[in-house]
Amino acid sequence: MPKFPSPEWAEKYCEALNSNEKYEKAGKGWVWPILFLVEDLPDDLKAQYPGKPGFILYLENGKCKKVEWYDDASSADAPYVLSAKYKDWLNIIEGKLNPLTAIVRRKLKLVKGDYGTVMRYPIAALEMVRSAQQVPRD
Repeated sequence: MPKFPSPEWAEKYCEALNSNEKYEKAGKGWVWPILFLVEDLPDDLKAQYPGKPGFILYLENGKCKKVEWYDDASSADAPYVLSAKYKDWLNIIEGKLNPLTAIVRRKLKLVKGDYGTVMRYPIAALEMVRSAQQVPRD
């Protein structure tokens, strides 16, 4: 099982998005890549990723076209950038924290991109979480 975060987990997440019919429908119209940054890693992961790990999902109309992994995503860029602490990402993935609520509560930061556009896709965001929940992880 892949560990979150890791290149394997990001690839499996892209695959899970592509097999989610509800995401495909809800994501129509979204055509921008998203960079997901993971901050405040636990010590075991800090040794593996001394920088800020992250990945870009190339999303287009309800499909994940590809994923790019970065051991240190500090210099990576995308039209939309989301950043959260490791524990907050896990809470989102586990369904304990709604992603839109997380943005409002500043647990999930929209570092770059248009807030209004993100808020037009609430069902897609929830389906993205449901897809993440389908990815087994250590």
